[in-house]
Amino acid sequence: MPLGPELRMIDPTTVEFDHQRYLFFAGNDYHRLGNHPEVLAAFGTVAEAGGLNASGSRVTTGNHPLHGELEARAAAFLGTGNCVICSDGFLSNAVALEATAPDFQRFFVDAQAHASLMAPVDTLPRDRVHVFHHADPGDLEATVAAHLLPRERPLVLTNGVEPGDGELAPLMGYWNVVRDRGGMLLVDDAHGMGTVGLTGKGSPEEAGVPPEACFQTGTFSKAFGAFGGLLAGPPGLSAKVLERSRTFTGATPMPPALAAAALGAIRILEAHPGIIRGLRERTHRARVRLRTMGLPSCQSPVPILSVTHCDAVKNQRLKALLLQNGIYPPFINYPGSPPGGHFRFTLSGLHTEEEVDRLLDTIAQSCD
Repeated sequence: MPLGPELRMIDPTTVEFDHQRYLFFAGNDYHRLGNHPEVLAAFGTVAEAGGLNASGSRVTTGNHPLHGELEARAAAFLGTGNCVICSDGFLSNAVALEATAPDFQRFFVDAQAHASLMAPVDTLPRDRVHVFHHADPGDLEATVAAHLLPRERPLVLTNGVEPGDGELAPLMGYWNVVRDRGGMLLVDDAHGMGTVGLTGKGSPEEAGVPPEACFQTGTFSKAFGAFGGLLAGPPGLSAKVLERSRTFTGATPMPPALAAAALGAIRILEAHPGIIRGLRERTHRARVRLRTMGLPSCQSPVPILSVTHCDAVKNQRLKALLLQNGIYPPFINYPGSPPGGHFRFTLSGLHTEEEVDRLLDTIAQSCD
């Protein structure tokens, strides 16, 4: 797979591509907190005082006070008993499965689970792993009934949010299948934390699933605008991570300056919940307009808009129109994308109404 084009951010909503500047509706910094002055100041203060590198794993010499402070603040923000941070969002699922797999005997995996979930699943005994149809609680029920033996505990592994189009997983349906069987959910919520749920707690909050029902993994690199992974769950989770996860104990943690940046981002979202509500409303309006154009768009509040004409010629015309109207064309043809690829647009609270209208008008023009 080739690398993507070289891009350089000019400001939170503008990118330089091929020596030209374009309006940017792409990436995953949904609130553009990566450019927020308070987040940048928090990063800079710690970086200037102590440098960038934690310089050792957290079980040796790399355990900085900011790591523990971030874990406590993230647990409070998400409403969970425990939170453990790790060096990278992709690795958070490996840490989660190493820490929790010994407590379960059967593993039920959504067919479209993210690669960061599927990779550690490949280390489990194959006869204990069962794949069910994507976003289908009924098929999960049938699969569990066919394979779960008496006194076995099931763990369901799923994305909370589909990264391609923002679709929400039916978490309550999954929970209803396994809660009376001693089961839990492992939810990769990288795109849900900070964007969905009335207070930004993520897809479990949006679905009404109680915190004790799931382990929730994610990243500070998306809605929080920083970097690093996290795993949240019931009390006692931290002890299991330290005891069982070689990925956690052997890795250098996130740099303290980035932990400070993530703390700053959480403080902003806690103090200004209207940021989350406003982006939900903007996303709803955009999805309604896409549907009036005859383009499918799910009901999710996640600010990801997947657009494709399912036709190479029409998609090329949309790309040309976007460039003509000063908008970068984020065409994605990645594993899991719609056949032939799609344009993955993301909205933010920093785009103006005029800019959002320009994007939607351009998409409408391509439908003529």
